[in-house]
Amino acid sequence: MTTSNPDRTVGAGLPTIRDEVLRSQLRPVIALALAAALLVGSAILGQYAWLRLQATNPLDEIDAAELRQVLRSASLDQWPVLTRWVAVFGLGMTVGPGEDVPAGQARLPDGRQVPLADVLCLVVDGQRVEPASSRLLGPAPANWQAAIARMAESATLRLGPTDSADSADGAGPQSWPALLLRLDPGRVAVVASPDFAFAPSELARLVLLFAALTAAAVAAFVALFLLAFRRRFAARSADRLSAPVERLAAAVRMATADNAAARRVVVEPPAEVAQLAADFNRMQEHLAQALAERERVIDGQRELVAALSHELRTPLAVLRGHAELLSRAASSAAAAQVMLRQVEDLHRLLSDLLDMARLESIEATLVREDVALDAVMDEMIERFEAAAWRQGVLLRAAPTSERLLVARADARWLRQIVANLLSNAIRHTPPGGLVTLGSQCHGEQVQLVIEDTGIGLDATRVQHDPAERPAGIGLRVVRRLIAAMRGSLILEPTDEGGTRASVRLPAATGART
Repeated sequence: MTTSNPDRTVGAGLPTIRDEVLRSQLRPVIALALAAALLVGSAILGQYAWLRLQATNPLDEIDAAELRQVLRSASLDQWPVLTRWVAVFGLGMTVGPGEDVPAGQARLPDGRQVPLADVLCLVVDGQRVEPASSRLLGPAPANWQAAIARMAESATLRLGPTDSADSADGAGPQSWPALLLRLDPGRVAVVASPDFAFAPSELARLVLLFAALTAAAVAAFVALFLLAFRRRFAARSADRLSAPVERLAAAVRMATADNAAARRVVVEPPAEVAQLAADFNRMQEHLAQALAERERVIDGQRELVAALSHELRTPLAVLRGHAELLSRAASSAAAAQVMLRQVEDLHRLLSDLLDMARLESIEATLVREDVALDAVMDEMIERFEAAAWRQGVLLRAAPTSERLLVARADARWLRQIVANLLSNAIRHTPPGGLVTLGSQCHGEQVQLVIEDTGIGLDATRVQHDPAERPAGIGLRVVRRLIAAMRGSLILEPTDEGGTRASVRLPAATGART
């Protein structure tokens, strides 16, 4: 006898232990990736700040007193040379013309170009003057004028970029650090220079390049780390935890499927799974003991029924013989017929008892094959037609029968089932009645229908459950055998007051031709 597989769709949409373990172990890795991203951002900002801190101003290296003495003693024709000298040797610039630097321009080491007149100029009466040509360059910045007003006659003064009241990045010399040198009461020489640092475009390019390289490196590291972590650590850890549970679950499914109470599982870590496995093994031991006790009781019952059935056959045979002798005498013929019917009922009851005792072994040996219902019907009608005629009952095929139907069943026991049902129908149908045997298609099943015009079902039982006819041991055996063939037996009353028995069985994959 076969059993259906356990339902494996339970929990199909839920995460497995392996999924939960992987998820829980990957959370710190994701947190590490976020921390790495923050670290990258901090590194980029730190790099930018570092590059900004590398900015220096060459004015810090100039000896203000010495330069003041040189400029005070310079004649008008010496100023062009002194201007170039201050720009080149004092401030480290490249002065044009030459080396892609136009005339009147100075190039800083970081590549920026500034007007040479902004590097060294004179402030006379609040106006900026080019020393070599005395050309006016415009009013001096307010912060210069304010600083000059505070200077003593022989003083020098250094101005930082924060000393500018109207400074703006890239706006010109008014925002640069400056060195103020008073040459005489009416003239002040101003040497100004921006900080030597990376140009903004160059600085932006370097920062972006650094950010891209760092982000790529961190992304590659995190990806490789995640891959290695998942495959080598998290996956192995999850497998170590889920594998014992899966083996235990498989053992439970197999034990449920084949009723294998002797099946055991290995007790292995972790502790919770080990405890569960030990409990499962103890449950299997108790189940094995219970099954063994049940088999012992059933075997005893079988032996008792078989022994009683065998012992009862002998007195029944004696009773039948004497009843047949009595039936030959006219005075006792009626009583003898009653005795013979009772003997037949007892004989049938003993046969049913034997079938019931052998039922489990019968179920285990059933062979499901394609059975043509036409052949079964023809054989059963030919077999019981004479017996029905002797009782005054007409047995025939149902006019509504469908032909060429094939069922999946055990051919031998299907014939025995139909014979049992036909025998019951004929026995419970009074003389002049009708018993029909037909076949029909019922969805994905086929059915044999035995219908009679007999005494019908008990009215109270019909109201309670029309499918339950007062059944003796024979019908119980029939129900069990049909269920073992994956079919069903339906008993119901007919409109004419009789009974209809429908044996439904799975249809074969192809019809008989």
